[in-house]
This record gives sequence, C-alpha cells and structure tokens, in this order.
Amino acid sequence: MKNVVNIINFIRAIEPRPNRNIDMQLPMREQIRLMKENCLTGTFLLQYDAMISPDFASLIDEAAEFCEIGLWLEVVQPQVEAVGLEWRGRYPWDWHNDVGFLIGYEPHERRLLIDEAMERFKERFGRYPDSVGSWHIDAVSLKYLEDKYGIVASCNCRDQVGTDGYTMQGGYYNQAYYPSVNNMFCPASTQEKQINIPVFRMLGSDPFLAYDYGVFDYGFRSVPSLEAVHLGGREDWVEWFTDTLFGEPNGLCFQYTQAGQENSFGWQRMGKGIEYQFPYIAKLKAEGKIEVMTLGESGRWFRKNYKTTPAAALRTMSAWNRPHISSVWYYSRSYRINIVVDSGVARIRDMYLFDDEYPEHYLSKRCSSTACEFRNLPIMDGSLYSNAEDNVVAGIYFCVGGKNVVWKDTKYSEISERTAVLTLHSDVGDATVSFDECGFEIFTDVDGLALVPQYDTDRVLGRSFEENKFTNNNNRQLALSFIEAAEVRGSRINFRINRFDYGIEILEGKVDRDMTVSADNGRIRVGIAKKE
Repeated sequence: MKNVVNIINFIRAIEPRPNRNIDMQLPMREQIRLMKENCLTGTFLLQYDAMISPDFASLIDEAAEFCEIGLWLEVVQPQVEAVGLEWRGRYPWDWHNDVGFLIGYEPHERRLLIDEAMERFKERFGRYPDSVGSWHIDAVSLKYLEDKYGIVASCNCRDQVGTDGYTMQGGYYNQAYYPSVNNMFCPASTQEKQINIPVFRMLGSDPFLAYDYGVFDYGFRSVPSLEAVHLGGREDWVEWFTDTLFGEPNGLCFQYTQAGQENSFGWQRMGKGIEYQFPYIAKLKAEGKIEVMTLGESGRWFRKNYKTTPAAALRTMSAWNRPHISSVWYYSRSYRINIVVDSGVARIRDMYLFDDEYPEHYLSKRCSSTACEFRNLPIMDGSLYSNAEDNVVAGIYFCVGGKNVVWKDTKYSEISERTAVLTLHSDVGDATVSFDECGFEIFTDVDGLALVPQYDTDRVLGRSFEENKFTNNNNRQLALSFIEAAEVRGSRINFRINRFDYGIEILEGKVDRDMTVSADNGRIRVGIAKKE
C-alpha cells in the first residue's frame, strides 16, 4: 500500500475581511523554515496577486529551491483587469463564487483568466506549472488546463455543505479521481469521457466525524479535518487520524492526505498545529510509513499507475473518542457508499451515484450567485436528510421485522484492489457486505433481514430545510438541489434531481413500495443503474 502525504500551502497576498490584521508573509516564512528543518518537500500554490507581489518575491525564490511552485486558481482584481474585464468584487480578493472563482465568469472569459495567470507564471519561473489547485475548478477550465498547458495534477476542497458558500457533496471522499468532461466533481466512467488531470481531495477529512458534524453535536466546534487551525491542531487527533488512515487494511489503491495551511488564517492561529504536524510527518516518513510527495509528483505517479479512476476506500473501526462507532467508505467510478455501525446499529449513512451525463451547473454559463453547488446523484444523504431536533438520523438501516439488528462484532477486509468486505456478527446470524465497482451484495443467514430507509421527508424535498445550519459568517447564502421525484418501478428505485433521472437496480432481493429491500434466499444485490 502506498501512503502519500502532500504538504500543500496556498498563498494569497491580502486578507481584506474586516477585523483581521494578518501578516501574510509570516505563515509562508515559518512553513518554509519548518519544512527545511525537517527535510520535507511540498507544494506552494500561489494566487495571482501573491505571484506578482514584490513582498513575496524572496520567499517564493527560497521555497522554489526545494519545493514545487504551482498556481492557486482563485480570481483577483489585478488578474481580471489585466484581461480587460470589469472587477465586480467587494475587495481585491473576494471569496464569493460569482467574482472570486473561475465559475463566476463565462467559459471564454475563464480561458482568458487562465491564460493570464499561466503567462505571468511563465514570465516568473520560465515554464508553466505542473499543478494547480482551488476550492473548486470547473470542468471547462480543467479541460482547458489539460489541453493547452499539460497540467498533471490538481486539488480541490473536501466534501462540505455550505461552508463559505461552497457546497461540494457526494464526491470521491478521499484519494484522487479523473473528473468527467461534463462535471468536475464526478469521476469519469471511461478514458474517453475523462479529463486526464487527477484531482486530489484536500484537507484530510475525518472518516466519521467530518460528514455530519454540522448536523449532530459531537461535543466540539472545530472542523474535523487535518487543517492546523481545526482538529489538525490537536496532537491526539492527528495521531489517531494518521494511525487510522495509514493502518492496514485501508485504501484499496493507495491512501492519501493533504497537510499544510492557507496563509489567510495567520500564523497565530495555525502556528501551534504546524509546529507539531511537520516534525510528526517527518517522523512518519523516517519510519517508512508514508511518502511525502509534491502535488505534481503525486499526479505523475497516479497517471502512470491508473488509466481510469481506481476504486478506493476509507475506514475506521473505532472512531476518534467514540470507540463504539465504525465507519467504512467505498467509492468507485460508479458510486460511493458509507456504512456506519453505531453501538451495534448498522445503517447506510450515505450513497451517491456517479454518472458522466449529469452536468455541473457551470458547464455553459457562469455562476451568478455568491454560493455554488457541485453535487452528484443522491440515493441517501445522512447529513442533509437527518433532523437532529426530531431525532431523525437518516440512513438505510439493517432491520428484522422493522427493528434494528444489533451487531456484536464488525470486521473489515480488502479482497483485491477493487473489492472490500464488511462482515457483521450478531446473536441471530451474520451478514457480509461485499463492495465492488458496480454495486454491492449482502449475504446473510439472518432470517427476514431487510434494508429500511429512514429520513425526514421534508428535508429530502427541501420543504423545511434550514439554510443557516450549513452556512457561516463568511457567506450566509446556500446553493442546494433537492429530490424532485422518487418511486419504485418493478425492481428499480428511480429518482430525479435537476430534471435528471437516475436510479438503482435491485438485482437480488424484494423491493416494497416504501423502498424497503428484503433479502431473498439470504441475498440482496444492488446494481448501479444509469439514466434510462
């Protein structure tokens, strides 16, 4: 198993938000110092304004001696004005989607903005960059970066709903994928439909807590990610996270996380976490437990070893500070699924389908809102469809006679680079869940075992959705789509979202009108069905 850590620090020139007085050079200076002291390499992604700023010139030159330098593709005022467009932002750097990201511009304007950043980079470094990153880069822009500039790697934000106005929900939960030409957030199903730039998921999400910490009270306020300003600033969590992430078996293809921090938080907030993390990463490297690579090196390795997106997994059999909870993620070019076992009660907490034909919202037109949405096709979303106030914990539960089976023991194994298995033991029998690239199967000797969905219907349909639950002070707007139709037709369960039809096929088992799926001769087999 290859265990990869990217240290990615992205650098802006200004922090214009009110009541922030941040030395923007200090974080980069200290990151360079700590990386040198610990013999670590990494990637500095420069926003356009930092790349052209004289204040950063000597720091950039120092970093370039031992690190990769790439581009952080948020959009800023001097970049926009350099190509003859009008800057519509509140500040020279504005994080709102309609001005501060490529999606805020028409496709032909995005190409102009990319060209300007690339040419200024080439003037500065004598070549084009190997890697680019941003919280999100649309499919049109990624394809252009591949075709014209030969970019070998990119990175984007972890899954989240509404934070800073950016919703990215239902994608590859970790590792990397080749995006579809129609939807940068969807893994392509074939080489013909993919953009050949592997996209790595940033920020190191906790395999259990990061998914729905905004809905349920887990007893802490920090974002459960490796960011040094959040849970990544706690030594006990960092050690648990890396032990979990890089322990065997875990990952199928390879395991990955991103360390480092954007300079906009300031050294005062991130310093303690970075001062611990970088020596700790160096220790793991010296012990042979991980490889520290630049983003570009990771992209070249991925492209050499995988012609299409490989299946991947992420598991914890004992969640941080919650040993009674286990969580298993599996994701392939067709779908992703997450099964959680909490105090013996098992549920499919999340399931999304991936379909090349489902387009992102910004494929042919610009984003005109301060908020954006990148999504795939939901079957179950335990974060969006739960109602904590009414004690509705959304999921597809493993039941007998309408009651949850209590599983006494849970085991996880990986059979091949494509197949993972979760085994559940109870007093009334066992169940084995086998995941592969095309779907999953359940084999059981538990009499009457059924998969029973539970959810808040109004939240599925968006009728009683609380927007502020997922947004923050940086941006209170939320862009989010909801299910428009759901029905059972024979052995198919069909859905519609954004006028797009999709569904799953119950290849073995019996499906009721309420979407309960019961085992038939001890088997349930679910196939991923494409649009009819």
